[in-house]
Amino acid sequence: MAVRQADGGTYAIPASWPRDAPDVRRLRLLALAGGSALVILCALVLCLLHAGHRGNLDWNAALAMSLLSAGLTGTLAMGAYAFGLRTLFIRQKSLEDDLRRRDAAYREQASYDELTGLPARTLLTDRVRLAIAEGARTDNQFAFMIVGMDHLKEVNDSLGHGAGDALLCEAAVRLQLQMRPFDTVARLGGDEFAVLLPGARGLDNAGLVAHKLIDALTAPYLLDGHEVIVSACIGVALYPDDAVAIDELFRFAGSALYHAKREGRNNVRFYVTELTARSSERLEMAAALHKAVRCGELEVYYQPQIDLRDGTIAGVEALLRWHRPGHGMVAPDKFIPVAEESGQIVEIGEWVLDAACRTAAAWNRTLERPVAVSVNVSTRQFMRHDFVATVERVLAGSGCRPAWLKLEITESLLLEDNEEVARMLGRLHALGLVISIDDFGTGYSALGYLYRFPVSQIKIDRSFVSDIPQDVNKSELVKAILSIAAALRLQVIAEGVETQDQVDYLLAHGCWCVQGYLFGAPMPAAALAPILHAGCRMTAGSSAPAIMEFRHSETTMVIKA
Repeated sequence: MAVRQADGGTYAIPASWPRDAPDVRRLRLLALAGGSALVILCALVLCLLHAGHRGNLDWNAALAMSLLSAGLTGTLAMGAYAFGLRTLFIRQKSLEDDLRRRDAAYREQASYDELTGLPARTLLTDRVRLAIAEGARTDNQFAFMIVGMDHLKEVNDSLGHGAGDALLCEAAVRLQLQMRPFDTVARLGGDEFAVLLPGARGLDNAGLVAHKLIDALTAPYLLDGHEVIVSACIGVALYPDDAVAIDELFRFAGSALYHAKREGRNNVRFYVTELTARSSERLEMAAALHKAVRCGELEVYYQPQIDLRDGTIAGVEALLRWHRPGHGMVAPDKFIPVAEESGQIVEIGEWVLDAACRTAAAWNRTLERPVAVSVNVSTRQFMRHDFVATVERVLAGSGCRPAWLKLEITESLLLEDNEEVARMLGRLHALGLVISIDDFGTGYSALGYLYRFPVSQIKIDRSFVSDIPQDVNKSELVKAILSIAAALRLQVIAEGVETQDQVDYLLAHGCWCVQGYLFGAPMPAAALAPILHAGCRMTAGSSAPAIMEFRHSETTMVIKA
């Protein structure tokens, strides 16, 4: 037997509890009737024996004594039975009371969060349902918000889960202090809270409250003697403008929160219809991407990196391309974030690494001057505990030498100052691999990692190169980066080079290696191989350098002066 809880679940009544089924009742009645008949029979036999012993037999007296004995015995039996029933009833009542207490406890547990004491999802859903009913009756509006806090995992990892729990409790108090008595603050679980604002009218009112909440949540926290600062984002859905159903309000506010987090920290995002379309597109793309590797839809393209001193191809960068059926060529900035979020980037990254190593091995078997291939490594892919073993396995299986492979990582990975990261980079460097920092300068202003980690190369991000030398500020930044690299004896590659003015500026300030559409677009390995084996040189300087243009409808490279 099971009893339904308030949250929809069930729990079982112990097997030892009595069950007053009809069969049991019938057995009890039969036992009582049989016992009474047995008592009468025994009394009659005793009476007959007594009369026979005395030598005279008075049937009337015997019958009277038998009935009297049966009545007395039956009365005693009925009294005992009634006493047993009373005991059973008391026990049954006690068990039923215990069941009711347990049910009330389960309802309380389902209605309130155990850690913060705030309403949980069940009670929140009931209050949203009441707000919807009230809104339908009176045409009142209300706002529903989902609040997501950042860095809870970092707090748990660095200060312990006790500090993380204290952070959530303090955040719950801060949220409640900003609310009116009839507003609802609830905890959805993890690092997410929900806020129900009855009577909130329009975007301005809800937006004002949302920013007040962010200001309250982002003030410093004192946890175990440490001052901790976290960020938060809020997604907002309005009733009835955005939705009139409970599940839609939850879903739309959650979608708005997701996009608020993607745009940065401490953001407020209101739901719009386009967000649902984007979410559906993202889910569809993630499902299609799951089978892309197995179906041969992915391909690695290669973009040449040019040494400006002699015009030779100093290396190439492996760049992923997706030929999605029915959609054509999908831009990397469309599907790479989806792969990152879904975790598929680990499998895809390993596939790209293997393909690039096999291509490098095939090229360098016949080239007089070996060409190194640069492969981008995502943070999630790198932080896998077996990443170094994966690299070793791929190198051994492809026949690629470590000197022919460069791994491009992001600044954010190094800025974590993680001992495990340092250990893994040390192992990769010991194998003979070159570690390069991709998109250098776009991260945080912390350069200490340049000498703490075995970094050999930095790549100046295209956002800095695109406007030199016209933009004075960016030109000075590029000059400063080149000076730092020279002082630390680091190789430098400038990305996104597309004009002769950019080439002249970079050459003048000591940048010898560039990459960009001025010299070559990303192309399949089959198209780049003839250029490598022909040993083509692209001169640079005062005259316009050669431009390599890949025609996607052909399989050859056209070199134009």
